[in-house]
Amino acid sequence: MVGLTTCDQHGEKEKLFCEEDQRPLCESCSLAPEHKHHHVLPMDKAAEKCKVDVKTFKQSVISEYEKMYQFFQNEENQHLLRLEREFRNNMEKLKENKEKISQQIQNLQRMLLDVEENLDNGPLEMSQNKCSHVCPVFRNEEQLLEEMKLDSATWNTYPITGLREMLMTYQRDITLDAETAHPHLVVSADLKYVKCGSVPQDLLGNEERSEDVFFVLGAQTFTSGKHYWEVEWGNNTEWEVGVCKVSTIQSGNLSILPEDVTALEGFRCVNDYFTYKLRDIFIVSEPIDKMGIFLDYEKGHIAFYDVIENTLIYSPPDIIFHGTLHPYFALSVNNEDGTLASLGICPMRNE
Repeated sequence: MVGLTTCDQHGEKEKLFCEEDQRPLCESCSLAPEHKHHHVLPMDKAAEKCKVDVKTFKQSVISEYEKMYQFFQNEENQHLLRLEREFRNNMEKLKENKEKISQQIQNLQRMLLDVEENLDNGPLEMSQNKCSHVCPVFRNEEQLLEEMKLDSATWNTYPITGLREMLMTYQRDITLDAETAHPHLVVSADLKYVKCGSVPQDLLGNEERSEDVFFVLGAQTFTSGKHYWEVEWGNNTEWEVGVCKVSTIQSGNLSILPEDVTALEGFRCVNDYFTYKLRDIFIVSEPIDKMGIFLDYEKGHIAFYDVIENTLIYSPPDIIFHGTLHPYFALSVNNEDGTLASLGICPMRNE
């Protein structure tokens, strides 16, 4: 037989195979006491049996993945069906709202004509008609406001089985680059945590949110591949997370153009709801404490996830990334409870 190894102890060709020890044997080794009760086969028979075993195992693996594929396909179909039902329901709500608004416009127009007619009358007639014409207008105001209550469109999110487990295979150990932090941000020693620090009083008292956002970049950079990291921010009123491209760095100062930032922005709204914004897209949902960000550079894909609920928050249409991308984190100093904002990068799972 070609390719047979030689026994170091006996100098014979190893033509046999011990299934218990999973090793080749020569004739002399097979007669040794330690192999007396072992199942020893000719090498060619053992090789053929191994081929059969491997083929059987391959079929088992294929069968398991087929079951998983079928399961995920069924889950996907159910998810899409629920979204389709919600879409139809929301379209019905929008149609009903449109009809309500149209009806109330007509009612207001009639009321306006009623008022104008009374204004055209003389003082005596206005006094006589005051109760019969003007008062009903004001009496109907509360009723009109009640009727104007509109049903809001809602979108539910549904968990995706195994989502986080899959994403965690791409998890990266992201740290903050303290040198890129805004002067009013304080980065922790382990580079995993940032908070607003010495913020001037005029900023703390400023009612406008848009001017009070401070950012810091991640130390890691991406020019290819798939990457995933998680962030938590507690009770922050406003934050922004995603990726960005640094336009220029001059004298230690960063220059980032708005079009170079791809990030999801969150605002805490009334009734403890959040509005999420990415460019011109707005999504309203219940607040979350921990968000996952997934980046596929080559595909131009970025997605944002609710880590706790295993749900997708939003994924914009794929775009084309150019140059080097940095993880991007931004905070607003104004929390509703008066505390300074903070944000943390979750540690690697094996830490």
